[in-house]
Amino acid sequence: MSEPIPICRSSVVRVLRLSRLALLVPLAACATETLFESDFDATPVNQPPATAQAVGTAAVDGPAGSVLVVAPPVTPSGNWVQISRPGADSPVAGLQGNFSEFGGEGEYTFTTTLFMPTGSGLATLQCEPFGQPVGTLTSFLHIDFTRENDVRIDDKEETRFGTFPRDQPFIVQVQLNIGASSATAHIALAGAGASGAADYGIEPALLTLARQFGAIRVWMGFPSTGTFDATNIVVTRKTD
Repeated sequence: MSEPIPICRSSVVRVLRLSRLALLVPLAACATETLFESDFDATPVNQPPATAQAVGTAAVDGPAGSVLVVAPPVTPSGNWVQISRPGADSPVAGLQGNFSEFGGEGEYTFTTTLFMPTGSGLATLQCEPFGQPVGTLTSFLHIDFTRENDVRIDDKEETRFGTFPRDQPFIVQVQLNIGASSATAHIALAGAGASGAADYGIEPALLTLARQFGAIRVWMGFPSTGTFDATNIVVTRKTD
C-alpha cells in the first residue's frame, strides 16, 4: 500500500472537485505561493485553453484541434484539457503552463489530475525553464505514463515504478527541491487504483535548467498516438 501524498491545504481545496480522490490526500500546514493554476471552466468546450489562467498563462503547442478544453470525463469535476495526437506522423501536441513569476531555487509542488483512456499511448509531464518558447521541448525532468500503465522518469528503464488505472482519474504530484548544488524530485501517484512513489536526483548536467524552473508541460510526442486529459494543474512554491 502506498503512502499518502503530503499536500498543502490550498491544493486540497482544488482536488475537492474530484471528491473521491480527495479522501486520499491528507491536509498539511505550509505557507506557499501559487505560481501556476489552471482554470478551464471559463473556456467553452471544444475551444483551445485561454492564454490567461487563474494564475500564470498557458500556451498551446500543436496544430488546431490538438489541445482543447473538453467536458469532464468523470463527475464531479469541471472542464479538463485534452491533448490529442491522432497519427504517428502528427505533430507534437501539448499545453505549456507558464509561471506568473520566476521563483528561483526553492521547494516546489506540481500537482495535476490525469485521465488516461484505454488504448491511448504514452503521455508526458515535464518541467521547463522560465520563459522558454512553447515550441521548444527542453526540460530538466520529464515523467512518462506508459502503455504498460506504469511511470518512467527521463526515459530510463530502471526508473519505472507504480501503476495507474485506465478510464479513471488519478492524482500525480511532483515535489521538487532545487538548490545551488543539487536538485531532487519526489513523484507520487494516488487515487482510483493508482499507487507508487519514487525519489529521483535531477541530472547534474541539467541543474542550471532546474534552477531556472518556470514552466510545466503536459504533452504527447512521437511515436505515441491517442488522447489524454488533465485538470487541476497547479504549481506552488514553499515560502516558509
